[in-house]
Amino acid sequence: MQYVRIWYGGSVIGQDNEINGLTLGGVGSGTTIDHIDIAFNLDDGIEFFGGTVNVKYLSVVFCGDDSIDTDQGYQGKIQFAFVIVDRDGHHGTEMDSKIGKTPRSFPQLYNALFVGSLQNDPNSVSSDDAHPAMMRLRENTGGEFGNIVMVNVKDFGVMQTDCGAETRTHTLPATGKPDYLWFSDKNIISGPGGFYDLKGTECTGFTTATPSDPLLLVVPQIPLPTSEYDPRPRPESPVFNNVDALPSDSFWTKVDYKGAFGKDVADMWISGYTWLADNNRLAADLAVSVTTNETDDTLTVILGAVFGGVAVISLISCLCFYRRARAVERKYETLIKETDQYLQVTPPV
Repeated sequence: MQYVRIWYGGSVIGQDNEINGLTLGGVGSGTTIDHIDIAFNLDDGIEFFGGTVNVKYLSVVFCGDDSIDTDQGYQGKIQFAFVIVDRDGHHGTEMDSKIGKTPRSFPQLYNALFVGSLQNDPNSVSSDDAHPAMMRLRENTGGEFGNIVMVNVKDFGVMQTDCGAETRTHTLPATGKPDYLWFSDKNIISGPGGFYDLKGTECTGFTTATPSDPLLLVVPQIPLPTSEYDPRPRPESPVFNNVDALPSDSFWTKVDYKGAFGKDVADMWISGYTWLADNNRLAADLAVSVTTNETDDTLTVILGAVFGGVAVISLISCLCFYRRARAVERKYETLIKETDQYLQVTPPV
């Protein structure tokens, strides 16, 4: 499955019986799954029931319950995941196993970006509870969680319940799979909420994370389907610092950043086919460097790449944002004429 879009699906069939956007039951690692876009599913976006299937480039936005759900011994790998949880949505992830049962779930999740809402109030018709948290880890699950970025965390970044004998640690063990749960303290949890909500005396081991603002280009604090998004980091973002090393096998794509996106245009893997792209919700804005002479009213804007065509930009503080859409921006409205690698921007008189 490659470049698959699953929109507006799901249904509550009965008590604890709902339809996910994409359900994978016992699927093995010989199956290729990448560039999957799931939007507005009533229940979970994607759920893994066991299996070892690996997934890359997964976008799950505005789903009713949990965006990414693993259960029943799932032991696969996920890299580059982008999740938006809106005001009524529940968790970005719900990672389950079964206490005392084998095989223990052991998802490996690296390079994920979770966007929450500062108005989040879980109200899903398909959820079994309304506990607020961006990620929920429970029922004895193991796993590895590195290079994670969470923004707009209103209540908690991670809630953990129903812990078992798994080792819970911020230090990645060299051996012991699947009997440990590693959550890197380099993961970014940004927002007014707390890092962890640990339920019960047995859920210990997680204490700290990185509280830095990841400085993403265009991510609203209250994400809506009508909002615009450019989730790439600014060049000075802390996502480029203290990046966790990836596992050594060939599945993983080595990158120099936390979260799901780098700063370059080519890193915007949600362009072109996702619900956000199809509905013109992706701001085609590029953070660019600006050089200017105060005695000269001409600014030189340097872009790594240009979408082309006549466009409108705005000058915001010391950054310019280039935009493909014909839009009205805050301070300066100017027409841009494209040259090979430079654009000359002339503010109106």
